[in-house]
Amino acid sequence: MAYGAKNIANFVVNYCAQNGSPVTNLKLQKILYYLWIDYFKRTKQFLFYDDICAWRLGPVVPEVYYDFCFYAGSPIKSAGQYNIYDNDIIILREIVDKYSMMSTSNLVDMTHQKGGPWDIIYRDGIGNRDVIPFDLITNLEC
Repeated sequence: MAYGAKNIANFVVNYCAQNGSPVTNLKLQKILYYLWIDYFKRTKQFLFYDDICAWRLGPVVPEVYYDFCFYAGSPIKSAGQYNIYDNDIIILREIVDKYSMMSTSNLVDMTHQKGGPWDIIYRDGIGNRDVIPFDLITNLEC
């Protein structure tokens, strides 16, 4: 069962804040991207169906970005409620733990790998804000 990206984002924000390492909107976007990938690898299910787009600083879920953009580059201390099944919470915590320890710049660099989904769509700005098809993302190796 897929969730809404906002639901997953609320989980990430609250989980990271509770662990003493609140995320910025930029870092949230990168964690969402890698959450989607790692969750798919483990379950063969889409975590959410919301578009992931190729923006200048990497993959972005626009709906989530706009919900948190008023924070600018500041850490997001809390978000709304989320509703996620317990067995998925376990998986998501493990994945968030993995990526939340990385620096934002490292996550951005990872998403910008030459020949990766973001690079294929972004094409030095020609594809700015275009949707990254899920079939490109599902073939990504992390």
